[in-house]
Amino acid sequence: MLDIKTILLVTLSMLTTSEVLAERKWPEKAFDCQVVTDSGAAGLVGLQTFSLKAAEVGAVGLPARTLLGSRENTVRVVQCVEQGGMKSFSDQNFQSWLDGLPR
Repeated sequence: MLDIKTILLVTLSMLTTSEVLAERKWPEKAFDCQVVTDSGAAGLVGLQTFSLKAAEVGAVGLPARTLLGSRENTVRVVQCVEQGGMKSFSDQNFQSWLDGLPR
């Protein structure tokens, strides 16, 4: 049977955890990034972050979906755009491929 000390400890732990999670600031923006993978293929990385600059930096090293459907690591970012924004990729072939993907 649980004693009062254990009950208090568990209760305090739960309160502390919920306060920490409530205070964490979550990114509100999602970005699609046109990238180059380690084999030189063009690919797509989607990520959620706070800014365009953070997306450009954060996409490097992440797994990308290539135009052929494989997964490869990102070595360089070509361009990032905010999902749902008015801006599109400057590479119209890449934009057409992205528009054809199921969301």
